[in-house]
Amino acid sequence: MKTTLYLVILGLIVSLGDSLYGQDNNDWNGWRGPERDGRVTGFIVPESWPGQLNKSWQVVVGLGDASPVLYQGKIYLHTLKNAAELALCIDANTGRIIWEEINNPAPEVTGGASSHPGPRSTPAIAYGRVYNLGAGGHFTCRDALTGSLVWRNDEYKDEVPQFFVACSPLVVDNKVIVHLGGRESGTVVAFSASDGSKIWELTGESSTYSSPLLMQSYDNLLVVQGETDLLGISLDKGELLWKYSTPTIQRFYNSSTPVIQENAIYIAGQGSGMRALGIEKQGNGFGVTERWANPEIGVSFNTPVLKDGFLYANEARFGNIFCVNAQSGTIAWIDTTKHNRFASVQDLGTVMATLPATGQLIFYKPDPSAYQEIIAYKAAETEVYAHPVFFGRRIYVKDKENLTCWEY
Repeated sequence: MKTTLYLVILGLIVSLGDSLYGQDNNDWNGWRGPERDGRVTGFIVPESWPGQLNKSWQVVVGLGDASPVLYQGKIYLHTLKNAAELALCIDANTGRIIWEEINNPAPEVTGGASSHPGPRSTPAIAYGRVYNLGAGGHFTCRDALTGSLVWRNDEYKDEVPQFFVACSPLVVDNKVIVHLGGRESGTVVAFSASDGSKIWELTGESSTYSSPLLMQSYDNLLVVQGETDLLGISLDKGELLWKYSTPTIQRFYNSSTPVIQENAIYIAGQGSGMRALGIEKQGNGFGVTERWANPEIGVSFNTPVLKDGFLYANEARFGNIFCVNAQSGTIAWIDTTKHNRFASVQDLGTVMATLPATGQLIFYKPDPSAYQEIIAYKAAETEVYAHPVFFGRRIYVKDKENLTCWEY
């Protein structure tokens, strides 16, 4: 009886911790953070920036472009090593691998994606569990403390996008939302976060490399970027509520996650520029209107961050850092330095940070009047496609095969 009571109390503590404090304890528990907006609250911006960062530790973790996540003092990763996709849990203080479990044999990554054989999807942490989506569509849920398998789903592995699965799971209301399949069998699916049972699925919507997010201005409205359309979906039932055409041109793809503020959605792509959409309730349905469009500036494999009415990102061709007025769509400035079109962008409060694939970690001021770089550090010797994690005085960077903890 005492053991049972203890387990019940422990379960309540974990549940309350996730539901009440998951966004207040500075955990970076999923793609682009707890709000999926790139805003960091747990990093201490130095009053005086050091000349260089100190390497606290480095550990070989395997191949892959999936970003690390931070949860209750542990780093979670999804990588490829020894022909298998792995789920890892690492002590954030020491770099010690706490547990390492094989999720599935690695899929054969072919074609234009062959140079990136590892997982692309960033893990999600919720309810004391870690959710991993593999490059071939294998989906697993593990206990975050022990690594033990809770459930798995391999139903959607028969077709994948051209460059394989990159969608990062969204966990909300005890549901795990993912966009699976490929061009012919694209399906938005809601699984039970508890047992992996299928709650609903929306078929016929080609998948791409973006990730779903929630529009909080309207209760239970999911926003999902598909291959050629932006979708508004009911979280409860999986019903398609609205669709807005977002075609790509030439050999470009919808790879950026939308940015949401109240009832506005900002979308950006390769060759298609940037657009702002307004979502309005109209009777029993929704209306979607274009507020502005700017075909002159766009992004490739990075997602803008909205700060104080301006969008900051890296340009689609050469990765130049730029700033756009979110109200009008006009370009405030574009820096002249070329970086890389693969990049992360994060808001650290008083500064912005971008980590292009070059491994050069750049800090600059969120100032719409002009680009003002503060400092830059070499954070990796190999290419970086994962987003870093900022916490306290530490920066965690996943490069081609290593996870490095930098500190000042």
